[in-house]
Amino acid sequence: MEAQSTEKLIGAIVTWVVGEGSYVTKTKLLKLLYLFDVEYYRVHRQTFTGFGWKFFHLGPWAAEFDPALDDLVIKGTLLQQRSNTEFETSFYRSAERIDPCEAFSTLKDEFILRGVLRLWGTRSTGEILDYVYFQTAPMEAGIRNAPLDFSVIQPEKPIPYSRSSSGKTNAEIQKLRTMFEAEQAQRKASQNQRFAFTPPKYDEEYLDAMAKLENT
Repeated sequence: MEAQSTEKLIGAIVTWVVGEGSYVTKTKLLKLLYLFDVEYYRVHRQTFTGFGWKFFHLGPWAAEFDPALDDLVIKGTLLQQRSNTEFETSFYRSAERIDPCEAFSTLKDEFILRGVLRLWGTRSTGEILDYVYFQTAPMEAGIRNAPLDFSVIQPEKPIPYSRSSSGKTNAEIQKLRTMFEAEQAQRKASQNQRFAFTPPKYDEEYLDAMAKLENT
């Protein structure tokens, strides 16, 4: 995949996550890219970024990531802000809004990204790390410091929708529809009636229990 498309992808991810009121750090962004590559591979049998993913300290890592991120900061596409804590964490946001559709030529691929973002975009970095480390196929089959094998990802074929038959005749269906409409009309009429409050009945067991609570 062209570097320009990957740059658009990174910008779109940052725009979406920050727009949802969440945050983007270098680690979180890297893992979101990996999750997108996993789902993209599931459909196309190749990654979108073309990164050489490997099993590193905190899970999937790619040598191409840091230069790509630094380049976007230098170009002014992404704005970097360092925290004032001792850990000096960097947070990123887009200088301009980049819509997910700008990174893709097909609506299908845009939907893949939107699906990943809706599921993981606003999660904490810790949650994402746990998932990518223990529940994604390339990492489950991975060997530390070795390239990740994306071919272990199983394609998921959507189950075609088919409308099942109820086995009822047209006359029976019409009868049920008439009954349903009558019930709906009755329910609507009852909703327009004034609500009558019925005072609760307090029996001896209830009063005894309340007395014990008062004396404790």
